[in-house]
Amino acid sequence: MPLEKSIFDLATPVLLLDLSTAERNIQQAADYVQDKPVRLRPHFKNHKCVPLAKRQLAAGGCVGMTTATVEEAAVLVGAGVDDILIANQIVGAAKINRLVQLANQATVRAVVDSADNADPIAEAARNSGAEIGALVEIDIGSNRCGVAPGASTVDMVHYLLDCQGIRFDGLHAYHGHAVNKFDATEREQLARDSMQLAIDTRRQIESAGIACPILSGAGASTYRVVAEMDGVDELQIGTYVTMDWSYKQRAPEFDLALTVLASVIGTRPDQLVLDVGVKGVAHEYGPPQILDHPEFEVIRFLAEEHTVVSAPHHQLQVGDRLHVVPSHACMTCNLHRQMVVREGETIRDVWPISARGYDLNAYEQ
Repeated sequence: MPLEKSIFDLATPVLLLDLSTAERNIQQAADYVQDKPVRLRPHFKNHKCVPLAKRQLAAGGCVGMTTATVEEAAVLVGAGVDDILIANQIVGAAKINRLVQLANQATVRAVVDSADNADPIAEAARNSGAEIGALVEIDIGSNRCGVAPGASTVDMVHYLLDCQGIRFDGLHAYHGHAVNKFDATEREQLARDSMQLAIDTRRQIESAGIACPILSGAGASTYRVVAEMDGVDELQIGTYVTMDWSYKQRAPEFDLALTVLASVIGTRPDQLVLDVGVKGVAHEYGPPQILDHPEFEVIRFLAEEHTVVSAPHHQLQVGDRLHVVPSHACMTCNLHRQMVVREGETIRDVWPISARGYDLNAYEQ
């Protein structure tokens, strides 16, 4: 694609990244931790885009990256990133073997929460002569995966210490039940209370004479309160780079960098139809918003390739373009193969979203 052209020359719908805004978001997070003992471990699942990840690491304040999947970790290792936490349970021979391969190339850790989860990893590591760093996941309120805080986690740590092939590297504690609370007071108190469970558990482990090098957790809407808590080492913030309208309500210090450019394909009095639907803009937290015209309201957004917008007294015509802001940036990025990097209306680059989807070929031996 020729660069230095206008974004308005592109076929729509197309995913856009405002580079100056994204870089400002990245630097703001890096600056925040500069004089603090806590470090950043940004979550790659937000954008799945290597050039953005490398900008996050280069900005400073980072110990490495977080991923949600083995596939995401493999993309980062292939790009030269050398410290990755897969914040998920790795289950099944194919994925475990892939994990071991990656751990032989870089520092790649996984989280575990049971013997059933840990034993196959330890066995695969022993068979390959490797050692896998593992963090025990504590369930601090998400009611998803994880061991109960306190004695149950301490027991799990003791179990790992006897697992040849696994190295106990610390604790993973994510409060997914807190990050989406809209009320700031409620969100911060819930984040503080839940993370304190993990900190108290860490102290129990250390009191038993066991080193616990890492406590990793938090999110882009709770990082500030967690960063002030003694005993937390890493902040797994993600959406701050791109933002979306939903997270913007919880973390207003970061700006919207990600939009989907759409074309008007139909007009009626007080109504527009756009050429993007749920196959181009994720909607887990609500329908998209129109950046150019905040007074417009999306009224129908369940079609695959159409969005119907209430647009009172509009003057737009078929072919005009609008910037659509998703409610969920992570899922929106996963719907596209590339993002077009822009400065204003000018195209500066096109970056692949390398870690989108699943590649079965990656597991072929």
